Amino acid sequence: MQSRSLAILGLALATFGCSSTGTWTRPTSTGGTAGGATVAADPAHPAQNDPASHPDGPAQNGPWIGAAAASDALSMGRQDTFFAVWVDVPKSVQAAHAPAAVALVIDTSGSMAGEKIANARKAAQKFIDGLSDGDLVSIHTFSDSAVERVPPTRLDRESRRRISSTVSELSADGGTNLFEGVRTAGLSVMGAPTSHPVRRVVLISDGLATVGTTSREMLGVLGERAADHGVQITSIGVGLDYDEQTLNALALRSSGRLYHMERPDQLASIMSEEMGLLQATRATNAVVEIVPAPGVQLITSEGARSTFDGGSIKVPLGAMFAGQHKEFLIRARVDVAGEGAHPIASVRLLFQDPTEGNLQRVQEAVARVDFVNDPAVALQRQNAKAQGILAMIDASKATEQAVAQLGADNFKDADRTLEEAEKKLEAQALSASSASDKRRFEVSARRVAQAREGAGKAAAAPAAAKPAAKRAIMLDANDASMDMMGF
Repeated sequence: MQSRSLAILGLALATFGCSSTGTWTRPTSTGGTAGGATVAADPAHPAQNDPASHPDGPAQNGPWIGAAAASDALSMGRQDTFFAVWVDVPKSVQAAHAPAAVALVIDTSGSMAGEKIANARKAAQKFIDGLSDGDLVSIHTFSDSAVERVPPTRLDRESRRRISSTVSELSADGGTNLFEGVRTAGLSVMGAPTSHPVRRVVLISDGLATVGTTSREMLGVLGERAADHGVQITSIGVGLDYDEQTLNALALRSSGRLYHMERPDQLASIMSEEMGLLQATRATNAVVEIVPAPGVQLITSEGARSTFDGGSIKVPLGAMFAGQHKEFLIRARVDVAGEGAHPIASVRLLFQDPTEGNLQRVQEAVARVDFVNDPAVALQRQNAKAQGILAMIDASKATEQAVAQLGADNFKDADRTLEEAEKKLEAQALSASSASDKRRFEVSARRVAQAREGAGKAAAAPAAAKPAAKRAIMLDANDASMDMMGF
């Protein structure tokens, strides 16, 4: 059975192109200066490149990329450490529109019948109405099989009318062939012309994959392959029954987004928000390349999907919108014998700028460390920005662990795990390196606290109500974990 599934996956991927409690969240800008880093400035705008002039985010023409080691000083000799990398896109919206190719893929299985499919139709229509003339749109549905309802179509007055008519006829019946739905939608945007650099699959689903390829790992690989071709996946989980682990993987592996909600009537608002982010695109085909300095070996990354290219690491980010913040860690082994300042790595952001006719741009930050003889000095010079990113990633992992504990009815263990994460976030807020970082730690701490409160109520709920209460708080906690990671 496993060999047959792998064979199916191989064929599918070859075709694909291989070579929150009724609330929803999205990545937000947290800003931050490049503490501990040397940033390549824009010489044409020296005032705008001064970090002191924009402490909570980059100026319009300032650097977006930053990097900082765990500590501004390290003891000499061979040791394992980490450095943090972040990207802050300026908040102001670009003057030029980046044409988009978007595939809407809608779950039309039997579980979507009634209010869910009605709201999915409304949401799809609202999304299409918000896109610009000239954008490309395709509509796909999946139940027992995947169906392309509307092939990639350039939007204008007449095509909007035809697409609206097709959307209004969608109904729900059958199983859930999620794999084929995502695959066919991905293919449609992969084939978009280079004139449409923003490429997105928007998935709406309320359930588990029950037909065709159902492996979570295989579904996650679809997200990875999509990202390799410049396609990001926005996953919208409706209700309490969808498979959050699969939707997590699709978002993580494609550098996309995940929305969780309990009520179908929230779909239209989410689609409006997603459309707004597409219209605010500031970069396409963005990738961060980390090149180690002499005496440094890169080991792995945390908080983002990455690939090794020789001794370097590449982190694909795809399209990025105004005000977006992304951050991750790089684990490294350093072996420096001499005292003084030494570089750890060059961190380069490469992207196409739609405001400049898709001009290929490069920005760089260099993470540096002072190597000292006294270990006590190193301990006293921990970098607040890097430690904050570590704390956020650790809190996300702890919250994810609590979700698993709740699923196993280990309510006490989940409470302890969430309590520890909450305390760490609160402590980090007190030492945050910027006002926006402080706000984000405080918001994340409150979300973890809400998860703790919900877990307590689920544990105390009557037997008949316990499963639904537990499931609701698991999805809320998962949403909080993904939000902390920027998805």
